[in-house]
Amino acid sequence: MSKADKMFEELGYEIIVNDNETLNYEKTGLYVDKEIVFEKLDKEFSVGFSTGENCHITMQELQAINEKVKELGWI
Repeated sequence: MSKADKMFEELGYEIIVNDNETLNYEKTGLYVDKEIVFEKLDKEFSVGFSTGENCHITMQELQAINEKVKELGWI
């Protein structure tokens, strides 16, 4: 397990999809789930609720995202 994966796990996320195109972390919430999705081919990520709405992220989530971006070799 990578450093970023451990950081996401500590924040309550689990990996839902991890293939050649997509890496999807998901955190179960009280009313809706929160998703952080990395599009590997396009080198993009998005954060949102399972309803499709955008959402805010915490500083800890940002740190985990930055670590994953490094691990993916995007920066």
